Amino acid sequence: MSMKKWRAVGMVALTATVALSLAACGNSKKSSESSSSSEKTLTISVDKGYKKYINKIKGDFEKKNNVKIKMVNKDMLDQLDALQLDGPAGKAPDVMMAPYDRVGGLAQQGQIATYTAPSGRYATTGSNAVKFEKKGYGAPVTIESIVMYYNKKLISKAPTSFKELDEISKDPKYAYENDKTKNVGFLAQWTNFYVSYGMFKGYGGYVFGDDNTNPKKIGLNNAGSVEAIDYMSNYFKNIWPKGMQDIKANQNFIDDQFTKGKTAVVIDGPWKAESYKEAKLDFGAAVLPKLDNGKNYQAFGGGKAYVISQYSKNKSVAKKFLDYVSNEANQKTFYKMTSEIPANLKAQSYAKETGNDLTTAVINQFKLDDPLINLPEMSEVWDAGQTIVTNAASGKMTSKVAADKGVKVIKEKIEQKYSSK
Repeated sequence: MSMKKWRAVGMVALTATVALSLAACGNSKKSSESSSSSEKTLTISVDKGYKKYINKIKGDFEKKNNVKIKMVNKDMLDQLDALQLDGPAGKAPDVMMAPYDRVGGLAQQGQIATYTAPSGRYATTGSNAVKFEKKGYGAPVTIESIVMYYNKKLISKAPTSFKELDEISKDPKYAYENDKTKNVGFLAQWTNFYVSYGMFKGYGGYVFGDDNTNPKKIGLNNAGSVEAIDYMSNYFKNIWPKGMQDIKANQNFIDDQFTKGKTAVVIDGPWKAESYKEAKLDFGAAVLPKLDNGKNYQAFGGGKAYVISQYSKNKSVAKKFLDYVSNEANQKTFYKMTSEIPANLKAQSYAKETGNDLTTAVINQFKLDDPLINLPEMSEVWDAGQTIVTNAASGKMTSKVAADKGVKVIKEKIEQKYSSK
């Protein structure tokens, strides 16, 4: 799993499968899809968190398509990992759910079928997240993005710029209790490349060329990237406690400082909201502040989509299910039952009207984000991106040297694993 370092808390598994029941007439040579003598069976593999939702919406689909929906439980990522073997063996589901960053690899390997969503349903970020080599491969159903959280008891309104965060980080009331020369007014896990990417992009850096579609060109060591690393390194070296450089412990440190009222502002994902509520923190959420150069902090726009197995013998019904589960009405129901933000734009409008400031923040930030890169080569970037920041933050290397070294590692790994493809 390419994103396991950041996704562990926020991910909920939901997969769906389509499989035909045996034809009553017993003609094994006939295509099940063309047989009208038996009712089709739509087998949907879902995580327990989505079971009630599927039960709620399945009735209309069953009636309109002469389909019987059967549910089984299997983790989303386990299902995707098993597809390569289960598909040819006839054991795989016909429809399943995939995080955006897995779509490209599945498409490249020929494991999922093309799918064109009805026009106008999604923002460009969502549509592009399920495209590979300009072809669509799924129906987006959820969106995710990091946002800014702030403690309402410490500051009255959400900062709108990093200049404001810089000022907060000079305020002595946020001095770190174990080292008063350091400040914890604002904290972000920039050692996590999923979080720091928006800083790179906002200063003119990029992962892959041609809007993150060309892995032969890497921009994490260009002038803009170096400027971004310099900015982040200043926080690590001169503002934050040394523990913020610890990639294994810094997330816990950030959570502890924020929930205990020591930190005014953090950058994190929507999956953190529940733990903040449990800590009885009076918090707000907003889009990420503007960078010092006036540009947006362009984070990764993530989420999940339904995809169709290439091994499916019932693709027409599978495509109808994708159309159905991602329509406005079902996406509204999805939001009401799961609190996850829908990808369907009309359902998003409903979520903004009925939801809270976190819902609004994620929706508005997602519009500014870059689609989460779904090329398989992206798996070679996560650790290297983390190392670039930590090498510069520790003072062992200049930002330029750290960036050059990291890019060299990425290029070598991509060359080793993908040069023949």
